[in-house]
Amino acid sequence: MPDGTKIITREDCLKQNPEMVFRKEEEGAFLFDPHTGNLKYLNANGVNIYEMCDGRKTVNDMIALLMEFYPGMDIDKIATDTELFLEGLTAMQFLTKCENNGS
Repeated sequence: MPDGTKIITREDCLKQNPEMVFRKEEEGAFLFDPHTGNLKYLNANGVNIYEMCDGRKTVNDMIALLMEFYPGMDIDKIATDTELFLEGLTAMQFLTKCENNGS
């Protein structure tokens, strides 16, 4: 976020906003907000992360899974990139925080 304020933490559980349109394509997917007209393209990695947002996993859980998928990659880069990606989707309201961590 521009002012340095984080809207999510690694302990937050995230879920997909059911009011958004998610359309998978051959190489990625599109997220569309019918209320604002916001459109976001996700590459294959973005789709994998977005689909992990099932209302049960925390940001930490997702980072741990990605570290398993990409064992040769820098751990700090995976964590930072994942957090920034999830922050962006949350800011655009494509994702929401779970109210009671898992609900």
